[in-house]
Amino acid sequence: MITILDGFVDEPACLGVPPFISPYARYIAGAIKDAGEEYEYFTIEDWRKGRRIKGDILVILAGAIVPGRYLRGMPISYKEFVRICKNFKGIKILVGASAKFGFGRGGGKKLVKGDKFVDYVALGDADAFIYDFLNGEINHRIRKKEEWKRWSVLGVEVVKQHPDYPIPLIAEIETYRGCTRWFTGGCNFCMEPSFGMPQVREEKDIIKEVKELRKHGVVNFRLGCQSCFFSYKAHRLGKDELPKPNVNAIKRLLEGIYKLKPNVLHIDNVNPAVVAEWEEESIKIAELIVKYCSPGNTAAFGMESADEKVIKENNLNATPEQVMKAIEIINEIGGERGKNGMPRFLPGINILIGLKGERAETYSKNFKFLKDVLDRGFLLRRINIRQVVYLKGEKIKIDKEKFKKFKRKVNEGINKPMLRKILPKGTILKDVYLEINIGNNTFGRQIGSYPILVCIPYKLDINKFVNVKIIDHSYRSVTAIEYPLKINNAPFSAIKNIPGIGEKLAVKIIRNRPINNVEELINLIGKDISEFISFN
Repeated sequence: MITILDGFVDEPACLGVPPFISPYARYIAGAIKDAGEEYEYFTIEDWRKGRRIKGDILVILAGAIVPGRYLRGMPISYKEFVRICKNFKGIKILVGASAKFGFGRGGGKKLVKGDKFVDYVALGDADAFIYDFLNGEINHRIRKKEEWKRWSVLGVEVVKQHPDYPIPLIAEIETYRGCTRWFTGGCNFCMEPSFGMPQVREEKDIIKEVKELRKHGVVNFRLGCQSCFFSYKAHRLGKDELPKPNVNAIKRLLEGIYKLKPNVLHIDNVNPAVVAEWEEESIKIAELIVKYCSPGNTAAFGMESADEKVIKENNLNATPEQVMKAIEIINEIGGERGKNGMPRFLPGINILIGLKGERAETYSKNFKFLKDVLDRGFLLRRINIRQVVYLKGEKIKIDKEKFKKFKRKVNEGINKPMLRKILPKGTILKDVYLEINIGNNTFGRQIGSYPILVCIPYKLDINKFVNVKIIDHSYRSVTAIEYPLKINNAPFSAIKNIPGIGEKLAVKIIRNRPINNVEELINLIGKDISEFISFN
């Protein structure tokens, strides 16, 4: 028996932290099945809850290279990895980005190698290594195209062993691997160029994988495992830094998945330089995304820095002018609000601190760029500011106080006013999945890519969907109450949080229930709160 321990993946082009399941976990399962062996799969969260590791071979999938903040489902830590390895007596194999680069410990810190605690470290593709190992060979190679086809389908059944199955599980889908700018070395901090010339999957193979996942009960998908979605099957992909987008290929892909009736279909990474330089084609692709994908969709732009000196020294994707143009294009096409309450398709921005060539002006240039976005009336779904994790080259010393001050300034001056524009008070968000109770608060998110965190300021049962109405904003989250709130059976903790009510009026309402209509309620409390409530 082979045990696959999913330590979760967070890479520049791939996410496998709950509620996401990475394609790598599925490929490994497919390779093991193809080799005629049996496996069990569980996650690091299962292990934390006391689940014991069985079997003769332990495959540890780890790849949290990008530092993130998670509502739940933290990636495996280096300490946990060491403890697991010391306690397991069988053959141990480390796979994923942590096998090649080491374990991440947060932004600005060096990665730590784990090779001395395992028997084997897979330096190529995890699935290819496992397949060969089970067939008596040790090879560090990438998977062949035919293997990619087989394993992506053979391994889909593993989703049923994920703790988030079937809801709110999101299957991360790989469209192609590698960086479009690989021949220039790409951004000098990133792992994607190490894959070499981009390898692209056919539309029919991707659609077949999604179809099999649908058969196994998965309803939510993100086309996220690529460096730039707009460059899928682009003309001269891997030969030009800014390949011409292939509108027809993207149409075939999105249309084919749409016909399988997913609940959620989102994308992820987009190179803003491609959008800006190929405006006509990019407008058509954005329109296809709005047509075939779910609202709340985000194009994550890897801007990284608005400082021209930093851009040049780190061989970054795009100039500030290109990024601003791309933001304008996506806003123009995707800014309309969708049926779930979110804008249909907005850009997001990544900013990295600690890049080579960084100086005092870098912070001011980054802030000025973000302020220009706000002043021009454009919307950004999220601004992700983090310290760089260097996979190569010399580590740059980061001034912690400057970093914290910059984040505070962006939160106060950009994030909060931006969030108020995206989701004004009174906005109704539909299908918020309640995930966790912390104190007397309940936290949930819509299912999808970069969903907004919703805090409901009272305790509710989790693992269910609710509709909510927004009553307040923080920097990166909103406060909301259930909508409509059933005034005749809602708890005191909920009623007191209706705007304008408070504890005294909430007590008065509860003492006089049932209340039959708006007139009765106004006579009782002297306020009209009908926009928040229902009477049945």
